[in-house]
This record gives sequence, C-alpha cells and structure tokens, in this order.
Amino acid sequence: MDDSILDLVKEIQAGNRREENCEKLFRRFSPRVYSFFCRKGFTSEDSRDLTQEVFLRVFKGIDAFRGESNFERWLWKIVDHFFCNEVRRLKTEKRNRMEKSLDASIEGEEGTKSALEIPSEEPSPEDDFIRRQSLAVLRAVFQELPDQMRRCCILRYEKGFKYQEIADVMGISIETVKAHLYQARRRLIDRLGGGPPPKRGRS
Repeated sequence: MDDSILDLVKEIQAGNRREENCEKLFRRFSPRVYSFFCRKGFTSEDSRDLTQEVFLRVFKGIDAFRGESNFERWLWKIVDHFFCNEVRRLKTEKRNRMEKSLDASIEGEEGTKSALEIPSEEPSPEDDFIRRQSLAVLRAVFQELPDQMRRCCILRYEKGFKYQEIADVMGISIETVKAHLYQARRRLIDRLGGGPPPKRGRS
C-alpha cells in the first residue's frame, strides 16, 4: 500500500487534524468511487449520494482498520457492500410499486376499475360457474395461472376461504387478493368456456 495513504490513515486514527486529513483521503478516492457507481448505471445525483454514504461509513469505521490489509481493498469492500444493498433496495422498491399498482387498478372487459371496487364476498355468477366445474378440470386450469394467483384460486375455490382469510394466509393485502381473483375469473371462464350469461344492460 502507498505509504502516504497509510500515514494519512494513521493520522486520522490518531486524531491529528482529523477533518483536514479526512478531506485529503476523500479527495484521493472519491472520484473513483463516484465513477464506479456511475458505471453501474446510477444517476449522477445518486452516485454522489452513495459516494458520500460510503465515506461516512469509512470515516466512522476507520479506527477499526489495522493496516493488516491494503486500505484500498478495505475501502472497496465497503463500496461493494453499499452497491449490493442499493441494488436489493431498488429491487424491493420495484416489487412494492408493482404490488401497489396491482392494488390500485386492474383491467377488465368493462375498462379499468379499482381493486376496491371488485365484487365483495358475495358469490358472483362467475364464481358459481367456476365452482360447478369438476375439481380435476379446475386444478388443470389452475396450473396455467401465475403462482400467487393460482394459490389465491385454490384457497378460494377449493378450500372455500374468504378474502381476508386468503390475505392472512398468504401475507398479502385483501385488495391484491381481490385483484388476483378478478383476473383469474376472467382467465378461467375464457379457458373453460360456456360461462355464465352476460349481464343485461339497463333498458
């Protein structure tokens, strides 16, 4: 390791002109850390924020650095930690946005409608039609549904669970349960054929 960097770290650890020496260390390595985040696809603003967070962690934990390993290697472990955490956070945020979007509205034959406006616990003609199908046929069709939607259908149509019970068992919101069941009903009826007669419009 560059002796000048090791000396600088030791000065910081000793509390000698700590603010000034931390600034020197920041100026030495921050451009490379910033460039790393930019290359990974982060915006300039996010890259600056992440770089600041990295060095806050560096200076907070610098007393734990014993010089037994290369300082740069120690620094880049911290950078990698922040990078991995941020990627996980963004993935979780994306999943949450998708879940919220599903809760907020769904597309049906009658246009877009809120999940909160989807039919209540009372069985609809579509529900009655689906329940009249043989269990073997239903199970075969269920296999074609996305995993979470399929589990909702099994609990609803095979086990007879109510919306809130399904939500509790699966650890999702009741609005998501309603949305899954609404979408599944349309798919099941299209797949099974011979569904209930269409609703009459108002005269």
